[in-house]
Parts: sequence; C-alpha cells; structure tokens
Amino acid sequence: MRSRTSWVSTFLGALGLFALNAFITSRLFLVDYTTWMGSIEAAYVGLARYIARHWSDLTWFPLWYGGIPYPDTYPPLLHWIDALVVSSGVSPGLAYHFVTATLYAAAPAAVFWMAWRLSGNRAAAWCAGLLYSLISASCFLVKEVRADAGGWFGPRRLGTLVVYGEGPHLTSLLFLPLAIGLLHVALQKRKPAWYVLAALAIAAVPLSNWLGAMALAMAIAAYLLSLGRAGASVCPRLAALGLFAYAVAFPWLGPSTIAVIRANAPRVANNFQASRLFTAAVFLVLLLAVYLLARFQIAFATRFAALFGYLTAATALGRYWFRQSLVPQPERYHLEMDMALSILVPLVLWPLLTRIPFRARTVLACAAAIGAVAIALHQRRHAFEIEKPIDIRTTIEYQTARWLDVNLPGRRVFAPGTIGFWLNAFGDSPMLTGGFDNGILNPFLPDAIFQIYAGDRQDLAVAFLKAYGCAAVVGGDRESREVYHPYAHPGKFHGLPELWRNGGDAIYAVPGQSGSLAHAVRAADLVQRTPVAYNDAALQPYLAALGDASLPAASLTWRSPGAATVAADLRPEHLLSVQIAWAAGWHASVASEPRRAWGDKLNQMVVEPRCNGPCTVELTYDGGWEHRIARWLSPLVLMAGGLWIVWGIVWQRRSDSTRTN
Repeated sequence: MRSRTSWVSTFLGALGLFALNAFITSRLFLVDYTTWMGSIEAAYVGLARYIARHWSDLTWFPLWYGGIPYPDTYPPLLHWIDALVVSSGVSPGLAYHFVTATLYAAAPAAVFWMAWRLSGNRAAAWCAGLLYSLISASCFLVKEVRADAGGWFGPRRLGTLVVYGEGPHLTSLLFLPLAIGLLHVALQKRKPAWYVLAALAIAAVPLSNWLGAMALAMAIAAYLLSLGRAGASVCPRLAALGLFAYAVAFPWLGPSTIAVIRANAPRVANNFQASRLFTAAVFLVLLLAVYLLARFQIAFATRFAALFGYLTAATALGRYWFRQSLVPQPERYHLEMDMALSILVPLVLWPLLTRIPFRARTVLACAAAIGAVAIALHQRRHAFEIEKPIDIRTTIEYQTARWLDVNLPGRRVFAPGTIGFWLNAFGDSPMLTGGFDNGILNPFLPDAIFQIYAGDRQDLAVAFLKAYGCAAVVGGDRESREVYHPYAHPGKFHGLPELWRNGGDAIYAVPGQSGSLAHAVRAADLVQRTPVAYNDAALQPYLAALGDASLPAASLTWRSPGAATVAADLRPEHLLSVQIAWAAGWHASVASEPRRAWGDKLNQMVVEPRCNGPCTVELTYDGGWEHRIARWLSPLVLMAGGLWIVWGIVWQRRSDSTRTN
C-alpha cells in the first residue's frame, strides 16, 4: 500500500510539473509556423518532412551539400518522432511544434524524477523540477543571456526552443535526467529490465543532439565521482551499459559520422581551440571539489548536482566570463548548467528549511507559491508573444521553395541563409547548402560556399556553382526579405539570366548547365588538384569539358534517394563525372557487372563505365561496411535486451516460487 501511495505521489508530482510547463507554452502546441523565420528549426522541419516520405530508404540524403549519408544530417531521434506525427497527416511545422512543446513540458518532470531517485527526498526533488521550470540561473549569472531571455525571470529554455530552434538540444535535456535516474536505479536493483531501460535512455541522448552527448558525459563523470571509492566497482557495469547503448545507436552514430562531426565542429565553432591552461585549471578545481565534498560527507545527490553544476558552469561561464573554451560552442551548455543548479539549490537548502519553525516554513511556502504563480503568468505572457503564428505563404522562404519545386523540379540550387534552411520544409529541391554544417562530407565544399557568399567576382562564383552541379542560384539585393543577408556583395549575380524575381529576391540561372548531374569526360578533363577558393584555374579544364558539345550527353535519373541511373552513348576512353559527393558506400555497375568508382579532387564521384556504345550505369549507395554491420548489430542487441528481460522475469518467478515452497 505504501509503495502504491509513493508511486501515485510521484506520478501526480510529475503531472503537475508537466501541466505547469504546458500552461506556459500552450500556444506552441497549436502553431504551424511562428514569426521567427531565422530559427534553425527550419532544417528540422525539413528533415521530418523528408523522413515521413522515405522511411524505407534512409541511407543517402541527396538534398543537402551535394548529397551526404543520412546519418550525417543530424542525430535523428526528434525528427523520427516528428515524422511519425507528419505521417498521420499533420503539417510538418505543426508536428515539430507539438512534439517539441510536449518534450519541453516533460523535461522538468524528468528532472524531478531523477532528483527523487538520487536523493530519496520527493519534496526537495519536486522543488528542483519547479525551479527548473521557472528560473534560469544563467539569467542571473550572464547579462547577455538575461537580455536575450527578456529579463531576470524570462523563459530562457523556451526562448532557445522557439527563437533559435533548439528542439534537438531540449530533447536531449529530457532524456539526460532520465538516463542518469535509470542508471542509478539499474545499478541499485541490478535487474535486466532496468539495465536495458538505462541503456536505451543513454542512447537516446546522443541520438537527440551532439551537445547533449557531451553533457551526458559530464553528468556520468559527475555521477561516478560522487560515488567516491564505490565508483570503481560500478565502472565495469557502466562500461557494459555504454557498449549496449552505443550498439543500439550505431547505425546513426557510427565511426564515419563521428569523424565527419569532429572534422567540422572546430570550423563551425569559429575555429575552436581548447585553452590548455584553462582546461588544466578546471580539472584541478574539479579534483579539489571531489575531495572537499567527500571530506565533509556531503550527501550523494548533492555531490552529483554540485559536480555536474561545476562542469557545466565551467564550460558555459568559462566562455561568457573569461572567453575561454573547453569544448566547441561552450556557451550553449548554460541550459545544462541551469538544470544542475536547479537540482543543487533545493538539496542544499532543504536541511536548513527543516530547522525553521513550522509557521515560518508555511509563510515561506506561501510566498514561494505566490512568486511561482507570478513568474508562470509572466512567462506565459512572454511565450504568447514569441509564439505568434505567421501565414507561411507570405514569406520569401515559402514562395522561393514553391517556385523552385514547380519550375526547376529536382534541379540542384544554391539557396542562401533562411531560404536554404526552409527550402526542404516546403519542397524537394536539392541544394549545395543545407541545414547542418557539422555534417558536410565534402571537405572542400565549405571553402566553395564561403567564396560564393563572400567573394566579389561573379565569374568565380559561377565557376564553383557549375562545378558542383547547380542549375540556379538564389540571389538577394539589399531589400531581400531573407533574414541573414549572407552575401557580402549582394549585386554579384546581376547580369545572369533572371528566372524569377520577388521584390529584392531573385533566382538566376547558372549559365552553361546541361540539366544533368552526370557528364561524360576524358581522364585529362578531371580536376587534377584541389582548387583554392579564390582561384578557379584548376577548374577550367573540367568546366570546358562540361560545355564541350563533342562529348556525349549523359542523363541521370534518381530511382530512390540512394540509387540512380546514368544513360549515355560512351566510348572506352570516356569516364562519367557524377556531381554527387563521394562516399565509400557508393557502387557502380553496368549490366550487373561492377565498375570502378572513386572521388575526384572536388570530392565528387567518378565512374569508369568501360562502355562502347549506348550504356546504362547503375549507381547505388549502401552505406558501406558500417551500414552492413549496423543493419544487423542494432536489431540483434535490442532483441538480446528483450530476451534478457524475459529471462530475468522468468528467473525471478522461479526464485520466488522456490522460496515459497
């Protein structure tokens, strides 16, 4: 009976926190699109729309950066959830907002549950969930955050979701406390079901967001250090859980995807370099904190919150206060810092509060309740303002996407800024830009994109656009309605054939494009050295071949996202230059016989057909050895986990029966 009462109390506490946060952000549950067109949520909406249409073929993603492996698009968990909702007939924008609003409201309940499991103090844990719902410590500690959030009591977490599109990050902030809570329960109870649930929660964090994965590593480190000497004894089990979790996530977080993220992360983070002196100082202070917490016999849950708070604060405040970086984009970890400090404060204050006379505690509780209501109402008004809906059909992003879909279907384009972010939320146009620069496979492409944005030469920009298969480029004058205005010289494309104009925005044709991504060339026509972004001399033989009427025409037809057919009348000396980013998982065949395929100096595909006459080349992408392993490993591990749970239940029942008899 006591156990049932405890379960009901916990459930009602979590439900109350969910209801409070849902009340604050209630408008977001019903909004298709908000006025924040500069939000990166655009890319996530586009991914969900794409997934809902291609559940059966998520190996290659042809719409961004000249093509990338699907796992490189973004950790997929949130987009899968959104896509499931989209598949039921809901618009992609509404699906994204409904799902993220739900996850936003659920995160404080997860914090409450974790704090309760770690501390055993349900009341203090509920206060932690309430504090996390209403107060952002970063607003008090960082003036830039306070100004951006709208004041001392602004809804910082909600602002990052709506204004900046941090849906995946906030998704990881739901699963992170669940992972730590389930890990703690699993290590205590030592039952298969809890171990499997803990591993799945651990896997869910990096499957939601890369920043969340780093924060999870900090949280697990804080957890182990909080255990003191007992931490060493749980390391083998924790390592096994980590391997199980990685095996589950392997298809989408494989070594090649991690390598791509590692290669791009420093550049995306403004050429990040960690400060060795600052890192060493943070590590030494961490050791001192671990010693002092153990020396004064601080309770386990308080130790964890303090150490997790320290690691996240050193990361975020180190950047805000001292301009020092431990990891790429360190300032974004202030959301994890807010979580940790929201847990720490009630756990530290609770022993003090229990010593206060009952009447004084009652007064304090009433004052806190009144303050909480006032803050909740303030945040709801703020949320109502930032969640204002927009008629998406009036935006240049929507209008451009629809025009391209109708008039240049399937043709690759260069789409700048927010037009590129939103392009695949409303249409299926492939582009040379994309929505997640950390996932760019082609290492030269960022330099080419930078030149197109920053350079002042039209001929150089056109050379790169043509070399990478773009049929059109979306330009913008100073009156452009696009949000970011990334072109340093917005009039650079004037004089090119203008296909469409909408006020200060226009679409220009790239001269000399054949309309195909496949071209017959000779070996000498291929780019012989990787060109530098400010000089197109290395491109000229290749560009000349693309316009050589004496070479046979080649047509490329997509059969599916990861399969295409190239048809041409070729001679033995001809090669096929295919303007798709090269990856080792691509294979070519003619009449079911394999043909050699490789990447050129532009990191695009080259095929040696060895044909003499009409020729059909089949191109398929299977993800390489990683995908073949993952196709079996992840399902087998999940199946093994299920069988282990069943075996644990059967063994427990037999043990109970034996003891009864």
